[in-house]
This record gives sequence, structure tokens and C-alpha cells, in this order.
Amino acid sequence: MTQSSATSSFHEKASSNRPLRSHLGTLTWFGKLLWRASPGGLGTDAGAMIPAALLPAVRLLILERLLDSVNFVIGQGEAGFRQILLWILLLAALQLLLAGIDAVRTRARAIVREKTGWRLQELVIQKAARVALHHYEQPEFFDRQQRALWASIWRSFSVFHSALLSIELSITLLSYLGLLVSGHLSLPFVLILGAYPILLSHLRRGKETYHLHRRQTTDKRHTDYYVQLLTDRDAAKEIRLYHLGDYLTNAWKDLAESLRNERLRLTLHQQKQLGLASLATIVTFSAALLILLWRAVAGVITFGAFFALANAVNRFQEQLSTLLRTISSVFEEMLYITDLQDFVATPEERQPRMVSLPDRPFTIMCEDLSFSYPDGPTVLDKLNVTIDANEKIALVGENGSGKTTLIKLLLGLYAPTLGRILIDGVDITTIDPEAMRSKCAAVFQDFLQYQRTAVENVGYGRVEAMLDGPRIQAAAIASGASEFIDHLPDRYETTLGRYFTGGQDLSRGQWQKLALSRAYFRGAQFLVFDEPTAALDPRAEVEVFKQFRALAEGKSAVFVSHRMASARVADRIIVLKGGHLVEHGTHDELLNLAGEYARMFTLQAKWYRSEDL
Repeated sequence: MTQSSATSSFHEKASSNRPLRSHLGTLTWFGKLLWRASPGGLGTDAGAMIPAALLPAVRLLILERLLDSVNFVIGQGEAGFRQILLWILLLAALQLLLAGIDAVRTRARAIVREKTGWRLQELVIQKAARVALHHYEQPEFFDRQQRALWASIWRSFSVFHSALLSIELSITLLSYLGLLVSGHLSLPFVLILGAYPILLSHLRRGKETYHLHRRQTTDKRHTDYYVQLLTDRDAAKEIRLYHLGDYLTNAWKDLAESLRNERLRLTLHQQKQLGLASLATIVTFSAALLILLWRAVAGVITFGAFFALANAVNRFQEQLSTLLRTISSVFEEMLYITDLQDFVATPEERQPRMVSLPDRPFTIMCEDLSFSYPDGPTVLDKLNVTIDANEKIALVGENGSGKTTLIKLLLGLYAPTLGRILIDGVDITTIDPEAMRSKCAAVFQDFLQYQRTAVENVGYGRVEAMLDGPRIQAAAIASGASEFIDHLPDRYETTLGRYFTGGQDLSRGQWQKLALSRAYFRGAQFLVFDEPTAALDPRAEVEVFKQFRALAEGKSAVFVSHRMASARVADRIIVLKGGHLVEHGTHDELLNLAGEYARMFTLQAKWYRSEDL
């Protein structure tokens, strides 16, 4: 068993074997969430619950009086008919009242269902946006996230409904209890005894279903990935070119069938167990009717009482079985809601002392900086480097040298494993993250392509200034994005991408210019460019680096590049290898060293010579 599977197994057992107090605590936590989401809907449904629970027993009492009246007044003519009609009208009024209560509750539940579903999804989404970034390096995090989303979408209302239904059924059963005792004291005990196997069966079923859900979470994510891959626009070209459609479809099919067969086997097993448990209810129901028949033959109860009590026995057994199934459902749902609760409890980014930064370029110093991903090797090892205010740094090195990890640390997206980062002499862990990032702008290699308008794609750089049209246009001009934006159908109001109807698609180079414009629009004091020219042609690359120098004037900046020639625009070049700083200096200084930088530069220079092609 792998460490991850062992951990998963442990969490499964821990979740399902929690004490009752823990489940009640989870139910209380969840109830508070529901109340904050829809107090009106919850209050209405709960208020209507008591009359809805009591009136069925009242209806049986009226029915008993009606039948006894029919039996008593037969042959009395019109006077007897009026008495019977009175009971019928009363019964009809009661039915109308029940229908009205049901309509009110149905409306209230619809309100609760809509409001709580959205509120709980919002809770999960907000948590996903606030957790420390390193969680996204762990596959287990995505499993937990998916289970939390599942609970918020599919389980939130059912918990509320099942909990209220349990209370309602309990009240209804208590009201029936008085009728049953009037028939014979043994009736409630006989019926409750027969329901016990049903309770055990449902509780066992709930645990088994939950464990199956947890086991299948990862494989379900895999099937979802295959579906996404097979229906993704960007993947369609390569899938067709390499004839991957059938292969990927079969991979999805095999996994989906395995999941389906496992669910089917469990369902059939559970139905068998429930069928055996139901035999006890048949026996106890028959015994209860025999008791009532014996009492009626002995003249202890009337015909109307026999009929009403027989109905009460039937209703009591049905309601008791439903109650037990509902109670077991509540416990099952609590297992899923526990997944939601655990995810919401995921530690967020550390909220340190609210130390702010001055509105000017700052010096960044790394002291013995080390970083390791969870359960992974050391990516950076005791790195010592200083970036002076207003200094432009080029960060170079082979793939896996730690360049991208370093810039994420400099931006405060990751926390160091060991060592520290100082901003103007202040430990970055004591600086408010939002204040830190408000002074930073970055263009990552895997920049986002927002399927929104052009103005939003630029304005996301500083949302609070998105309505500043002249500033938006200035940022687009600075990045070169205005060259194609001005030719779009609705210019800056044009929806981009093909995800929504009427959207205008762009080339990757055009999307990248938009990403650059977001960085320009932010007006930050510290700039990070991660391969900013990767999707641009050589001519456009030259223009970007000219713009980079202009944008970085009076600011600190770091850019990552695999093209050694582009590093010449920097004031200083830092060379990483295997997570270590191996060289730093100007282009000419590093060439004279004849070290790692010179080796990489020479290799690329040879590649561009025609005789070597």
C-alpha cells in the first residue's frame, strides 16, 4: 500500500467512525450555514413542520368517527346523513389544510435549496482561492476539493431535508402512538422490534456508499479529465493528428465501466441485505393485525376503531421505516458534509502582521533561501542573492534549475521552507500578502486567456481602476495589444475567445500581448516576466524588450528567459543550476568567466549559425 492510499484509508476510517458528538457538532455547524443562507425559508419550513406532523393522526381519528357514525346511523334516514356529511366536510377541510401546508413547505424548500446550494459552492470557491498555493501541488488536495464541491452541490439540501423530516416523522409517530396503545399496549413494541433490522441495514448501507464514493474520487477525476480532453478545443488538433480519439475514448470507457460495475455490485448487495431485513417487518405487521383482529372479535374495539387502528399500524410501520431510513441518511450525509467541513478548515495563507510597503522600488534579499515542494525534492538550496532597487535582473538556467520557483517565492506566492526573504530589510512573512502583491506585477509563461472582453483582459491587472479608459488604452499601446484591439468588431468591448457565442479568437502571441498589458496596467514597483516573448516572433521580441526597459524604468524587475541573447538587456544576470546560484554578473563578465552562462550562450549561438543547421 502506498503512502497516499494508506492516508486515504485512514481518513476514510476516521470519517466514518467519528463519535455521535462529532456528527452532532458537524450538523450544528452546517445548520448555522444554512440559517445564514436562508433564514426565511428555514423558518417557514420548520414552522409548518409541526402541524404537518400532527394532522395525519387527527385525520385517522376523524376517519374513525366517520366510520363509526356510518355504522351507527344506518337506517336513521336524513338526520343520520347530515351527521355523516359533517364528518366528511371536516375530513375534506383537513385534507385542504394539509395541501396548503405542503404547498407552503414546497415553496420554502425551493428557496432553501437554491440559496444554500449557491452559498456553499461560494464557500468552497472562496476557500480554494485563499488556501496557500502549495496545496495545488498535491493531488490529494484536488480529491478533497472535489468531494467538498460534491457535498455542496448534491448533499447540502438533502441534509437539511432529512434532518427536518426526521423531526417531523418523530412527531407523527408519537401522535400515532396514542392510537396504537388504545388498541393494545404491545402494538408499538412489536412494530419497533420489527424495524430494528431495517435500521442496521440502512446504517450499513450509508457507510458502504460513502466509502465507495471516497475510493472512487480519484478515478472519477480521471474520467472527468478524459471527457475534458476529448471535448477541449485546444486539444482537438493533436487528438486528430495522432488519431488519439479511439484510444482516449476506450481509456475513459474502461475506467467508467469499472466505476459503474463497482457501484452496481454494491447496490445489488445492499438490496439483498435490505430485502432480508424487510422480512422482519412483514412478520411484525402480520402479528399486529392478528392482535387487532383478536380485540375486535372479542368486542373490545369497534369496527371503526379496528379500521382506524389497522391504518395506524400500517402508517406507523411505514413512517417508522421511513424515519429509520431518514436517520441513517442523516448520518450518511454527515459523512459527506464532514468532507465539506474539513475542506473549509484547510489552512489559508498565513495572515501575518499588517506591515505595508512604501510606494517606491525596494531591495529584495534572499538569505539561505531553500524550498521543497510537499513530498518532493529540494528545488532551491541555501540561495543567497540580492536584487537592488531599480535593478533589472535576468534569471537564466536550464529547465528544472529553480527559476520559476524562485520568482513565486519573490512574489510571496510560496513561503520558504528554510531561510528568509527580506524586503527593504523586513521579513516577507511579516508583510501583508495583499500589500506585497499590490506592488508586484507578473507575466507568467502559462498566462491566462480570459474569455471576457478586451477591456477586462487589460483591466484585470488592477480591477479597481478598470473604468479608467485612457489608462486601459495606454497599457494596450505599451504592450502592442492596441494594434489588433483597434480592429476588433467592438474594439475594447469585444468578447475574446471561442468559449462564448460571438467571441473573437486570438493568436497566442496576441493573447500574450494582453497579458503584458495587464502587467503594464498594474503600475507595480516590482515586475516579473517569465518567458515574456515565448510566443512572439523575433521582431516582436525586440520590441517587447525595448518596452520592458521602458516599463521597468525606476522599478525593480526580474525576467526569466531561455534565450541567452535577451539577457543582455538586464543590468545583471543570475545563473541557477540545480537550485544553486552558480554565477552572476553582466553579460560580458559572465562570458569572460567561461562558465555555465558562457556554455549555454555558445550552444545557442551555434544553433543560430546557418552552417550548423
